[in-house]
Amino acid sequence: MTFILRTLDNSEEEYRLPLNERQLELGRILLQALYNEAKDINTIHLLIYTFLEPPPHDQPFSKWNDPLLCFLAVVNLREDGTFKPAAALTGELAKWEYNMRGAGLYEAVTNTSGFGTIVE
Repeated sequence: MTFILRTLDNSEEEYRLPLNERQLELGRILLQALYNEAKDINTIHLLIYTFLEPPPHDQPFSKWNDPLLCFLAVVNLREDGTFKPAAALTGELAKWEYNMRGAGLYEAVTNTSGFGTIVE
């Protein structure tokens, strides 16, 4: 979250994640809430979930337009231009899997009305 908020308004010369319009909007809403010292759990979840949800069916997938993959690449880049070995990423990727499951559960619990009724 910190990386997203700190790079929201980076110029073309500075690195920034390939955020879509919704992610930019949510990032700015969250940044404003933080400046006002307001709790905004819903915006935090919505912003995180935009990185974890599957891409829309009409959007072709590219690792260069996926903000989460770009973030993981940047934070695992070493000073010599190579990436950390796969064995060093196992723990970090396990944490991401845990976060993804938690975000999916939160999304499901907060949107139960959208699932319809269960017929027995």
